[in-house]
Amino acid sequence: MIMCNNNEFIKDTADYIYSVLDEKVALSPLEKQLSDAIPVAITQNFKLYKGELFGCTVIFALTHDENGFTPALLKRKFNLIEKKCGCPVILVAENIASYNIGRLVAQRSNFIVPKKQMFIPSLLIDLKKSRTIGADIKETIPPIAQCMLLYNLEIKSIDRCEAKDLMEIFQVSYATINRSLRWLSENGLVSLEGKKTKEVRLVYYGRVLWEKALPLLVSPLDKTVFSDIIPDKGLECGINALSEYTMINKESVNMVAIDKTGIRQSGIITDKEYGTCRIEVWKYDPKLLSHTGTVDKLSLFLSLKDNEDERVKIELDNLINDMKW
Repeated sequence: MIMCNNNEFIKDTADYIYSVLDEKVALSPLEKQLSDAIPVAITQNFKLYKGELFGCTVIFALTHDENGFTPALLKRKFNLIEKKCGCPVILVAENIASYNIGRLVAQRSNFIVPKKQMFIPSLLIDLKKSRTIGADIKETIPPIAQCMLLYNLEIKSIDRCEAKDLMEIFQVSYATINRSLRWLSENGLVSLEGKKTKEVRLVYYGRVLWEKALPLLVSPLDKTVFSDIIPDKGLECGINALSEYTMINKESVNMVAIDKTGIRQSGIITDKEYGTCRIEVWKYDPKLLSHTGTVDKLSLFLSLKDNEDERVKIELDNLINDMKW
């Protein structure tokens, strides 16, 4: 079913491209000669328009039936159109299911969802929807939002989880989970489906998700203190944790990560400078992501990624490359 108001859809597409790329594009119907050369079975689900983007001629395939075919089938259809027209084809759809977005990216298929996202590898463009942060949505990723992403990558998928499921896993309030999910959604890392009960749908998976999220992720470290007592509920962190996963040597000082609640409940006396144990107070409980005595690999990477030591940088690269995504 083709959209009933193509003119408005075309305008929304052109306006979106201009808003994010500062590039004016005029869409005109594909010439009849070219259109007739393409089998009807290929074009019956699309309205084809031609335009120029950064000096390159491209075909915009507008559809209202974006989920009516698999990304693999779409790729074959577009390959045929590209051969006939001699230029890249871009799918333009009002909405694309999150599970199909991941597949389209994997297929390296060009697509635009006006006002939300564009992915055009043919022209090396990958832009998500512009941020519209609400009053309670901060620029920096909320700790539990980051924890959810790392939990998904290292322990168990959160795809199709609802807020109540995540509240149980992370032992936080509905408001905290809701803010975290909205942040992840606003930044294009997940989508939320359903009306009353929102369900998490992943947009990316595995290492692709990690690489998409990495520029937005921060060190879990809130502050560093010292003590002569090692907190019972802490996990090994820092260089000593890295030595558990790589070939780097341990340091002589004890290094332990614990969250604010844990350090408060421990009752131990801390100092800003002196003590035989270095205590990293984290923004989230490191035990949420590790079932061993050592902090998880991805949080460890984020806590050390700004370390200037070349040996540490090399081992951090090895840490990520050895991950089983």
